[in-house]
Amino acid sequence: MTGEGHKDWICGIDFHPAGSHLVTSGSDRALKLWDFMNSSIAHTFNDVHTAPIWKVKFHDTGDFVLSASGDGAMKLFDLNALKVR
Repeated sequence: MTGEGHKDWICGIDFHPAGSHLVTSGSDRALKLWDFMNSSIAHTFNDVHTAPIWKVKFHDTGDFVLSASGDGAMKLFDLNALKVR
């Protein structure tokens, strides 16, 4: 895989239901979507939480990712629109 990875610890990881992508989260407050087909980072969401992102989970459709952070918030990421809902 290529691209800039996390700047600190990786705290959460989940595989896309189709196996085409991987999502990671870290203590750097970043969420990264990795593309296995191109061996690269497809998108990075930076500073969407104010504390480390401990858990990430793909929705069964693969269109959304839910994150849980040490700031007490959960956020929903729309991967088609590339924005936080």
